[in-house]
Amino acid sequence: MVSMKKIGLYAGILGALASVVALVLPGTAVSQSSSGANSPVISGNGNTVNYQSHTGFPSAETIRAQRPNISERQYQAIQPGMTYDEVLEIVKIPGKEAASSGRVQVYTWGTEVYVYMTVTLVDGKVQSKSH
Repeated sequence: MVSMKKIGLYAGILGALASVVALVLPGTAVSQSSSGANSPVISGNGNTVNYQSHTGFPSAETIRAQRPNISERQYQAIQPGMTYDEVLEIVKIPGKEAASSGRVQVYTWGTEVYVYMTVTLVDGKVQSKSH
């Protein structure tokens, strides 16, 4: 039988991947090219992706600078078994519910482009976290 820890871990990973896929893929599965004044130039070899910023797309440095003001100390204070409200008392910044399915909720902190922290709750209690 799969343990609740594994379910929480898989739910967290799945939620984070779903967030990234939702941002990268267009509304329908169509081919998309990078052209126009505000489109980034995207290149890569399958293992890395390089973005060349134009005026409409932030640079990697800008994205990192926009990360939420959550310290390592605050992150380490989040413990399994805590409720979302207890996590909120620690980080002081509301998370975004990125995924929810039955007993599992996945919250993220960051921007649409840069997810800094993910917390997965099972039955309303912290099961896992990542950053």
